[in-house]
Amino acid sequence: MKKILALLLASSMTFALVACGGGSQTASTAGTTEAAAAGTTGAADQGTSEQAAPAESGNAAEDVSGTLTVYSPHDSDPLSAGVAAFEKAYPNVKVEVVADGTSNLVNKIKAESANPIADVLWGGGADTLAAYKDVFQPYKPSMIDLIDPSLYDPEYYWIGESPLPMVFIANTDNIPEDAVPQTWKDLADFDTDTYGKIAIADPTSSGSAFTQLCTMLFLYGEESDDYASGWELVEQVIPKLEVKNSSSLAHKDIYAGENTVGITLEKAAIQYEEDFMKVIYPTDGTSAVPDGVAIVKDCPNLELAQLFVEFVLGEECQKAQNADWGRRPIRSDVAPVGLPALSEITLMNYNFDYAANNAPEIKETWQDKLVQ
Repeated sequence: MKKILALLLASSMTFALVACGGGSQTASTAGTTEAAAAGTTGAADQGTSEQAAPAESGNAAEDVSGTLTVYSPHDSDPLSAGVAAFEKAYPNVKVEVVADGTSNLVNKIKAESANPIADVLWGGGADTLAAYKDVFQPYKPSMIDLIDPSLYDPEYYWIGESPLPMVFIANTDNIPEDAVPQTWKDLADFDTDTYGKIAIADPTSSGSAFTQLCTMLFLYGEESDDYASGWELVEQVIPKLEVKNSSSLAHKDIYAGENTVGITLEKAAIQYEEDFMKVIYPTDGTSAVPDGVAIVKDCPNLELAQLFVEFVLGEECQKAQNADWGRRPIRSDVAPVGLPALSEITLMNYNFDYAANNAPEIKETWQDKLVQ
């Protein structure tokens, strides 16, 4: 396969780069194309995460070819739009997608580690990706200086691609606004007899639900006793919950009236423009752990994987995913549209290391408490 990270010879050359998720094409010069930006670095070799990827000049987008396999927990619409845009930008590349929950996908990647099938994991909470760091390989993308260091792995095993505040969503056709929970603690007092149970995905299979569980633990507990007080709150909240087998049902079933309140991601909640669908940022604090993108260790198509990372972190993709699907940009040079600034949201101190290092124990404790 031809080397592909430097796609153009000089700034006078142009090609059409499709905006991720948008339907239109945008002319981009060699001087501004993210994938061809000077200083692009490649995957680590022998543990050196900043080693530059070898590149050949003069390769146009049409010269890039092959098949890329992307595993992703993203909702189908933004996932399909992003993949379609990548294939339009690189018309001789075919993308094969495997969609599932984050936990299922990282476990699949781990099971396939002797003979990897996936090239890239696109999406999934960064705390989950960090817990499975050994199945990924480092890659430092060209726009890393535009991403806050708290939003990527310091050794570049994963890079945040969209911060994800956790929110509540309510269908006010079925519940008065003054009865909608405003804090995580309010969930424990929710009137399920009148309004039914609160929808949440399964933290053992959904990366977002795992983050929601940890948000409650870290907000109301202390690391010194393994968040015992946080677990007390979780025990009080569990009887109020209806655990869904898919992350999307934690918001789709609210819209359909199957549940009145759900716990979900900001990016999912804000897709509903109807007046009766209300988004609540918990006033006692919430987390904004990013979705991440990561290259699978020893993947079959490393250079295509690197190019895909550059693409989803590129300015056009970030703008389109925000405008079309409500996904919050990770880049400092792309302002969110239609979303409150993070400074307007009460954010908590999320213990990223604890979540990553204790994920199996946290999930096991959740399952034990769920069946009590």
